[in-house]
Amino acid sequence: MSRESYDRIAAVYATDMGQSMAFDDIGYYRALCQQRGGRTLELGCGTGRILLPLLASGIGIAGIDQSPGMLGQLQQDAKALRLQPEVSLGSLTAFTTPPCNTILAPYAVVTYLCDVSQLAAFFLAVKQSLVADGMLVVDTFIPRPVQSFSDFRQDYRRPHQGGILQREKRITVAGDCNRIERRYTVMDAAGLVEQSWTTLDEIRPWTEAELVNPAIANGFCVVANHGNYTANRTANDQFVTLHFALA
Repeated sequence: MSRESYDRIAAVYATDMGQSMAFDDIGYYRALCQQRGGRTLELGCGTGRILLPLLASGIGIAGIDQSPGMLGQLQQDAKALRLQPEVSLGSLTAFTTPPCNTILAPYAVVTYLCDVSQLAAFFLAVKQSLVADGMLVVDTFIPRPVQSFSDFRQDYRRPHQGGILQREKRITVAGDCNRIERRYTVMDAAGLVEQSWTTLDEIRPWTEAELVNPAIANGFCVVANHGNYTANRTANDQFVTLHFALA
C-alpha cells in the first residue's frame, strides 16, 4: 500500500492484515533470526506484527517503514508490552541502518515495487546495508491468475474492538500490476456505521524468477527456497521465501 493508505489503516491493521496470514511466519522468522544472531532489520515493519514478538524473544531487531501512522501504532503497542523498539521512517529502496546480519522483507512487501528499476534499487540498498556474510530474506505470494471485477466484493467481516470491521475490494488488472481498491467500514456492535474509507494501491505479483534474476544481477545468490514458511516446497504452496547471500 502507499504511505497514505497505511496511515489510514494503522488503527485497524491488527484486525485487518494482521489476521489475514494463515501461516506461522512469525515463528519462522523467530527461529531464523535466533539461529543467525547479530543485528536484524525488518523492512516494512508496519505496526510490529513480526517485529515486536521477535524483539520480545530477545532478538536484536530494528524496523523501517514509510508510514508514520503505522510506526505510531507500533510504538503504542510496544509501550503496552514494555518494549523499546528501534524504528525509523524509510522505504524499501532508501533507508539508513548500521550494517546488518539479516534483513527481512516479509509478508510480500516487495509486491509494492511495481517495476524492475525499483526492484534493482531495493537489492542495491540491501546489499549496501549487509555485513559480508549477511543474508536477505524475501517472501512473497506465488502469483495466481487474477481477473478484474468492477463491483466491491466482501473480503471479510470481523469482530473489532467491541464492534465490527468489514473490508470489501475490487481489482483492476493493468498489465503486470493489479490495481486494488479496498473499502473499510467500522461499525458498532449493533451494525451502525461509525467510519468508512477507501484505499487505492497497486501491487505487482513477482514470480520467483523475476525476483531471483535482478538479485543475481546485483551481487546476490540464492541459498534457500522455502514454501509456506517451512523448509519444504509443494505444488500447493501459497508463499515462497527466498534466502539471498552476497555472492
